[in-house]
Amino acid sequence: MARKTKAEAAATREALLDAAEEVFFAKGVARTSLEQIARHAGLTRGAVYWHFKNKGDLFMALVQRVRMPFQSLMEEVNNADPTVSPLDAIRL
Repeated sequence: MARKTKAEAAATREALLDAAEEVFFAKGVARTSLEQIARHAGLTRGAVYWHFKNKGDLFMALVQRVRMPFQSLMEEVNNADPTVSPLDAIRL
């Protein structure tokens, strides 16, 4: 089997994060196994372990993915003109 490209590996990682988000939401983090996430993504458990050390690592990657857009907005607010309200800063 040929080695995956960086783009394919990134797509696999995103598919795992998407699946984790759906399964965690449906069953809860504690009641979700990595096998269930892999199956939901149509991948193997080995693919999960290739990208993540364990369920905690996968969960933290998911939290980071959700948090990134908000971090970006907060940077815009923090770097905005101090005379502009925070709400107006993110509207600009």
